[in-house]
Amino acid sequence: MGVEDELSITTRHRDGVLVVTVAGRLDWSTYLRVQDQLLDHAGQEPLGVVVEVDALDVRCPVLLVAFDVAWTSAARWPGTPLMMVVDNPAVAEPLDARGLPRHMPRFRTTDEALAAVAVLRHGDQTTAPLPGCRCRPHVAEEITERACRRWGVSSLLEVAPQVAAEMVSHTDDDTSASLVLRRREHELSIGVRTSTKLATRERLTLRHDVASIAVCDFRMGETRVSSDRVVLWTVLDIPADQPALAN
Repeated sequence: MGVEDELSITTRHRDGVLVVTVAGRLDWSTYLRVQDQLLDHAGQEPLGVVVEVDALDVRCPVLLVAFDVAWTSAARWPGTPLMMVVDNPAVAEPLDARGLPRHMPRFRTTDEALAAVAVLRHGDQTTAPLPGCRCRPHVAEEITERACRRWGVSSLLEVAPQVAAEMVSHTDDDTSASLVLRRREHELSIGVRTSTKLATRERLTLRHDVASIAVCDFRMGETRVSSDRVVLWTVLDIPADQPALAN
């Protein structure tokens, strides 16, 4: 019996939320498949991902941490909420014994998890294609400035547009790049969907350039969203005491 037969991962959609059912054997030969597929699903940016695990055959309980790893990666980008559904004692008991999941919210029914995703549907988002010419960084800067003004993010009005322009300047797409901006309660995310894959030296250069601009706490990374596409992202913390924007 092959690995494909030992583990089954199926999906269905519920009101914009992807419900993933993981069934079969969880061991050293299958856990990476679980982790990678959850990240792939989150990378498609549904409203949320609800993971049902009652039919899981846990052969190696320590590998249940794979669900927390997927949650942590998705939380950085694209910010897709992941929820676990478990009511089967055979799965719940090893989770409880190890204090897992440490981060991923856990529910007893799918409906409860879907309701929790609905509560998290807040914030604002802007997605815009970028031109394939040398003006691309300037366009990204203008889009980001307008979004900051529209969302009232005054404390990042000088910083975020420069960060967006710097990130876009490190891509070399002809026509396929796009800018994704997201505002949540305490942070602003800037993402560039691109086919450009930065080498280690380029990645370090970009981090240095962003650090020279940012005057707030920030996080950066790169997330694969398909076989030939990645998102370069930066998350900027929004200060709690930011001043009001002038009219």
